[in-house]
Amino acid sequence: MAKLRIHNITVRYDSEPVLEGFSLDVNPADFAGIIGPNGSGKTTLLRTIARVLKPVTGAILLDELDMQYLPVREVARHIGVVPQTEETLFAFTVFDVVAMGRTPHRPPWGAMSEEDLSAIEEAMMLTGVYHLSERLLTELSGGERRRVMIARAVAQQPRIMLLDEPTANLDLKYQLEVMELIRRLNRERNMTVLVVMHDLNLAALMADKLILMNRNGRIHAMGTPEEVITQRNIQEVYGAPVIVSRHPLTGKPTVTLLERRIEVKPELRIHVICGGGSAGEVLSLLAQAGCIISAGALNRGDSDWEVARALGVEVIEEAPFMPISDEAYKATCEAIARADIVLITDVPFGWGNLPNLRAVLEAGRGRIFIMQPRKFAERDFTDGRAQQLLAKIYASKQVVEWSDATDLTHLLAHVEHAQ
Repeated sequence: MAKLRIHNITVRYDSEPVLEGFSLDVNPADFAGIIGPNGSGKTTLLRTIARVLKPVTGAILLDELDMQYLPVREVARHIGVVPQTEETLFAFTVFDVVAMGRTPHRPPWGAMSEEDLSAIEEAMMLTGVYHLSERLLTELSGGERRRVMIARAVAQQPRIMLLDEPTANLDLKYQLEVMELIRRLNRERNMTVLVVMHDLNLAALMADKLILMNRNGRIHAMGTPEEVITQRNIQEVYGAPVIVSRHPLTGKPTVTLLERRIEVKPELRIHVICGGGSAGEVLSLLAQAGCIISAGALNRGDSDWEVARALGVEVIEEAPFMPISDEAYKATCEAIARADIVLITDVPFGWGNLPNLRAVLEAGRGRIFIMQPRKFAERDFTDGRAQQLLAKIYASKQVVEWSDATDLTHLLAHVEHAQ
């Protein structure tokens, strides 16, 4: 196993720095994914490690030895590279291409040894291309060609493998096959893997560690997928509105791109009365608009509680399946009192969450936005008590009615101009 240390490197194209003062330690047997927007220097980093590019300053150390002073063949024995695109589509057979991986281990113009032939066969078997050994590379599908290129790198018997977007232009089936193959090499052979990926969800699923690079060629965040793929990190680096939630089966973070945007005063304080999945889109829209949001009271485990937590929203919470306690009621009143706007979604009201309406009546100071109030009776499971509280809210507060997220978008834009 090998340790790779990148120390304070600067890499330029012409006079323009792409990486500047960049440092990173890659430990033996790491499976590290490099993510980030276009132009953040991901491919440049791999090309510099592979010695295709030379840093202007700094050093890259392999087991504490400066790679700049190591012979090229020596470096190739330790580091295998799988580029994003195949360098050649000439009519080489699969066997010929995989055999190229043995070049660092063979004398110039020397015949292949039994060890070479064994390594080639093992690499083809491991990557599932042995049955294609006599086929021409030009005859293969994209997924098959990608596996052949990985087989070539495996035949080098490297301790570190660098892969640049190995799933690019592949359909879902081949994406999964290629990434599972890479992970198997990492697990079974303790091979250190450093892979550039564009698909954030696939990166979160497969990699043990993620390195998020920003457009300045610097590391914005590094750690486990759960630590790196957060709504704040992704929105800051990519500049796109997203929601980050947990995958229901794997528990890994999942990124969903949001299309709609709300243009509001960023410091607008909004408290959301919700529950049962009634506020997922609204919370996401408000969060990406930069509003200061609170929500609740909500029972832990409620789907809106999950969304609010994923977005980093302040949540007044109650134990699962329990009615709102005096403590949670007080906290809800305090949050409502601080809010410029209180949003009431089309959440059903029962005896357990009825105190949320009482809190609006008691503590509301700003405008109260109520979703689809004409259907409120259908959502009242308190023998009319919730409707009575709603009538008092109408009588004593400034109420605005809204029907859906699009309607809310227009209303909040109007609030911004009114303030």
